[in-house]
Amino acid sequence: MGYCLSTRAGARLRFLLLLAVLCLGAQGCHYPPVVHTYEYVTDYERMSDSYDPLVSLIYVPEPLSFKDCRRILVGQVQVGQVWVDTPEEAAGYATFFRAVLRRELVKLNKFDFVGLDNGEGGQQDRDEPGTLLVEGKITKFDMGSGFWRYVSYFLWFLQSGATDFQIEGRITEADTGKLLVEFADRRRHLCNTPFGPNPHNFDKGYAMKVTATETARCLAQFIEMGCDQLPAVRADAPAPETLTAVAQEAS
Repeated sequence: MGYCLSTRAGARLRFLLLLAVLCLGAQGCHYPPVVHTYEYVTDYERMSDSYDPLVSLIYVPEPLSFKDCRRILVGQVQVGQVWVDTPEEAAGYATFFRAVLRRELVKLNKFDFVGLDNGEGGQQDRDEPGTLLVEGKITKFDMGSGFWRYVSYFLWFLQSGATDFQIEGRITEADTGKLLVEFADRRRHLCNTPFGPNPHNFDKGYAMKVTATETARCLAQFIEMGCDQLPAVRADAPAPETLTAVAQEAS
């Protein structure tokens, strides 16, 4: 009899834990694998997921530090074609992403100058030594559905309507073009809350702004790590044991 009760209690606990995981999944951000679009990154196999979920995939060919780089420019963010549902809307969010990334980089207080290349900063700024340039392309873009995000809170098994945002890019030496970092990051967001569905999901663009903002914020946090020291990050270079823990804590 005691065994039967124990078995039932264990089964109930497993069910409750599963339910909690599914409910959490119906609320927030998801980190699906990067889609290999080959519209910007051309060699995904050399990249490492050591910093996931901060940034999905990273390639750092050799150890580096940004501590001597006093300037950083946020360059152009282009829009892909194959996996982008609405290119016009994606172009607007490319501009939004650049603005948010610049804001987050300013907050770091690690650089003397943070500018928008071909905007606030001009081409002449690239010629100054010690300048970093961040450029990229939105290679997957889906606004999702506010209605289905709202409904998914109650019908958690649907997991429907989430945004889908993927950006691929590079950090280079602005004056020489030398590749320092290559990255690809993808995330999906349902934008609900632990206390109930989010009514803002019915506001067009709300969830995608949250998704793009989190992506820019995490990229800025990764760049902050580089202001100290980054090891070589490659598929063939095992990451230090503490690397994943640090990345998860920062995210």
